[in-house]
Amino acid sequence: MFESPGLRDFPITAPPGWGYSLPVIYLVWTAVVLALYPLCRWFADLKQRRTDTWLSYF
Repeated sequence: MFESPGLRDFPITAPPGWGYSLPVIYLVWTAVVLALYPLCRWFADLKQRRTDTWLSYF
């Protein structure tokens, strides 16, 4: 992909079948955010309930 023989081939385009489409990327990004949300809420509640010194570093 990055071995363009000259300037006539600029901009470099991805080969066919390389990578994912934008809707797939958005779907994966949304899934990751939704999967991490309960963990973040749990940790925020933990920090609010406890006053341990090590929690102040996060």
